[in-house]
Amino acid sequence: MAKLYYIHAPMGCGKSAHLLMKAHAFLENDITVLCIKPSVDTRDGKDVIKSRIGIQMDCLSIDDCDNIYNIIENYIDELQLRDISNLQWILCDESQFLTSKHVEQLSKIVDELNINVMCYGLRNDFTGHLFEGSKRLMELADNIEELKFNCSCGRKAIINARMDDFGNILQEGEQIQIGGNEMYKPLCRKCYFKKINENKY
Repeated sequence: MAKLYYIHAPMGCGKSAHLLMKAHAFLENDITVLCIKPSVDTRDGKDVIKSRIGIQMDCLSIDDCDNIYNIIENYIDELQLRDISNLQWILCDESQFLTSKHVEQLSKIVDELNINVMCYGLRNDFTGHLFEGSKRLMELADNIEELKFNCSCGRKAIINARMDDFGNILQEGEQIQIGGNEMYKPLCRKCYFKKINENKY
């Protein structure tokens, strides 16, 4: 029985590396896998998933208006024409940027096409609120796993704080703003609110 998996963690925890190593292991064992990501993630270019440790793999980019279920049906047809074994796994990077509809389409792929789907992404945005895709995955996923990462104080980091050039935490702005280590810092709840209060004085 196929399942919908959701693996979440703050930035810098190695989610993309974990996905790419999983994909590599599948390919080494002749398991057909497709990697996808939302097209809004342009950090490393279109149609590529790249980890901060330098490994990368081609992927399929998904636009907001795309129907992933239809795309996968067409992809399966292409595999059959090329006499390639049926698709067994879909690995999705940056799944927090998926729409609710996309997550529902992925769950339909699991239930109706019997294909396992594993989504990797952030849970919370820079204000500590759930992303749309993360929220729907928390509601629909069969298995939810957290990759833990420590704040500099030693507690578990749960918020990806967005910082300005002076190290102050930003509380306003667009929810989606692509950036890396220079813009975001994973913090525990206590340090996050402590730094916000420090900014007020």
